[in-house]
Amino acid sequence: VQGWDPTYGRLTERGVRQAVLLGQAMVDTPLDAAWCSTLERSVLTLSQILVPRKGERTVPIVFSPELREINMERLHGKSHTEQKAAMIGQDPMRFPAGGGESWLDVQARVTAYFERDVLRSPYQNILVVAHGGVNRGILASLTGLTMADAWREAGTGMPQENTCVNTLDIDDQGRLVHAVVNETTHLAGELEAAGRGQIWHAAERRWELLTSNGAGR
Repeated sequence: VQGWDPTYGRLTERGVRQAVLLGQAMVDTPLDAAWCSTLERSVLTLSQILVPRKGERTVPIVFSPELREINMERLHGKSHTEQKAAMIGQDPMRFPAGGGESWLDVQARVTAYFERDVLRSPYQNILVVAHGGVNRGILASLTGLTMADAWREAGTGMPQENTCVNTLDIDDQGRLVHAVVNETTHLAGELEAAGRGQIWHAAERRWELLTSNGAGR
């Protein structure tokens, strides 16, 4: 269990390799600013995104503890078996993990920060480097789905593979206009299920899986 404890959750050799592939895939993506979790694994991933970029202009960076993963308190460093045992009989979305945060707490924390600081910034093309639970919290709030929905399977929920790309178009009123999430084509050869992710149909409030050629299915 990693959470936000600074001594857990270091990038493995595979993790570094995936971050490098992500950076290569995003080398031409327009960026005006970046927001990043203060946890080491996110900072190292951000570095691999920025290092290979073309051009001389630097990108302003905001490192924020508000974008850290869930606080697991006493469960930090424990096995997932121990974590599941602690949750028996509990609502998994409301359970304060190890005396720390619940997933609903995470959603409230990151949504408030995203709306207050990120969306109100003067920048147009913004990169956010965070964590699976944090991303799910933001996506759940933007789509109007629940945090429990966010943990469902692909096509219904909002899966978040390590180093996946979520592309969000948000209007001036903070409404989600278009989204493609969990895109992992840069991980072909690294991830068996690598693919184009899923697209959000705002009018119908549903996700649709994308095939290898980008068409829905």
